[in-house]
Amino acid sequence: MKHASRTSQLALLLPAVVAAVALTACGREDDGRTAGQRLDDGISKMEQKSEAAKQDTRQAMDNMGQKMERSADKAGAAIDDAQITTSIKTALAGDPKLSALDVKVDTDHGHVTLDGTAPDLAARDRAGSMALAAKGVQSVNNRIKVNG
Repeated sequence: MKHASRTSQLALLLPAVVAAVALTACGREDDGRTAGQRLDDGISKMEQKSEAAKQDTRQAMDNMGQKMERSADKAGAAIDDAQITTSIKTALAGDPKLSALDVKVDTDHGHVTLDGTAPDLAARDRAGSMALAAKGVQSVNNRIKVNG
């Protein structure tokens, strides 16, 4: 474990040493600091940039995670709404007075709207009760009209 840590430290130190040697070889004017001080400054700057890059990466990952959670929530809501609609349509198909009718079922985040026509008030009310009984339904807006 110590060997891996030492290797990591050397890997970080090597670019700083190369940079310090390159600056010296380019004939840069002496600013009164020793080579060790310049090397320490170079390492310090590299560590600061490395930490900033880590923070940027963490922030980007957090943002991506939040976007993925929102997308999953939206997908889950769409699946739940489709399941609710299917469940209600299946229940309506089992009722002899409602099965032959064209009742439109629209579900949005568990809120169901029924549109269409029914032969009588009792059939209209049964459609509303069936919709309300479906798992996941929050509310029902029964806009089914009675014929005659």
